Amino acid sequence: PQRARYAGILARVASALGRNIDLVSVIDDFGELIYREIDYTAEAANARRFAELYATIPDVFIPRIYPDLCSSGVLTMEWVEGVRLVETEKLSAMQLDPEKLVDTLVQCSLRQMLENGFFHADPHAGNLLATPEGKLCYLDF
Repeated sequence: PQRARYAGILARVASALGRNIDLVSVIDDFGELIYREIDYTAEAANARRFAELYATIPDVFIPRIYPDLCSSGVLTMEWVEGVRLVETEKLSAMQLDPEKLVDTLVQCSLRQMLENGFFHADPHAGNLLATPEGKLCYLDF
């Protein structure tokens, strides 16, 4: 109902601009494509491969994946305590050095791009944590 209402509004806008577009079909196709792209078995495989290549780097941590508990719609991984790299007050309270964490990020990123060609494609603040031990934890593969 909500989707159809928004599509109707957008259809009127498109019509006013002289465009004849079936926006309901466009939205349906886009939604189907998005759901096909979300496959947690692929994400689990990527996380395992990432761990094989980069878990030996000092100060890098990759959560363990539990493959028997994963499916195309569910990804089950180890819980990791930590703070986002942008939470400077929390990093300071944990006595963690942000420069060291960024250096670890840069070193690992360079290895990903130049050494192996297998890299984390979305390393934003929500996908990186600093653990209480001072390791850089990668999430969301």
